[in-house]
Amino acid sequence: MLIDPQNTSPNYHHGNVKEALLDAAQHHIESNNGEMISLRGLSKEVGVTPSAVYNHFADKNTLMLAIKLRIYGIFNDFFEENCVSTKNPEQSLLEMCLAYFHFSRRYPAQFRFLFSSSLPKEWSTKEIVDVSGRSIVKTRRLILDIHNEYKIQCSEEEVVNVTLLLWSQLHGIVMLRNSGSIAAAVSHQNWPSVCALSEDVEVEKLIESHIRKMVTGIRSSSESTNQH
Repeated sequence: MLIDPQNTSPNYHHGNVKEALLDAAQHHIESNNGEMISLRGLSKEVGVTPSAVYNHFADKNTLMLAIKLRIYGIFNDFFEENCVSTKNPEQSLLEMCLAYFHFSRRYPAQFRFLFSSSLPKEWSTKEIVDVSGRSIVKTRRLILDIHNEYKIQCSEEEVVNVTLLLWSQLHGIVMLRNSGSIAAAVSHQNWPSVCALSEDVEVEKLIESHIRKMVTGIRSSSESTNQH
């Protein structure tokens, strides 16, 4: 493998080129608001020839897949560390939603990279689906637990639909808030200033309110069905 001794990064360790490349690519993402680096740029960053990069990553999609797997690992570890274990499914669901928001605040570039960059459908391997979907699978389980807690019968389709609706709304709130779009809309429409969600605590309160309303909606829907 050819290495340029004049340009080799101080973080490069002989025999561990792949990890050095991934480290450099992740650092670039964190330093450039989630933007991906080119393979040629990566070779310069680490101090190896372009051919050395291609020995480990056939193209940009291969590199992106490897970085997504790495960052999703960090994402999932964050959930494990920040979700308090509880027997109350509503509280557990709230903890997960808050962790999602807090990750976006603590690791904004990584969050942006995960959800703003996409791979072709054929690159959605079982490994990437399992790793990327771990949190939503747990959410689906909690939604089912909430139905069971209130003895509400439901189909698998209903549980999945509620799960997808919850995550879509949560992701939308987080993305719009972090982009400044909500604050801009509130300012131009002369809406109550608290709706701008300029403070993290305001976002947390909105998420908590959203979870309560969702659970109330599930219970109300069941009661309405039973009455008929």
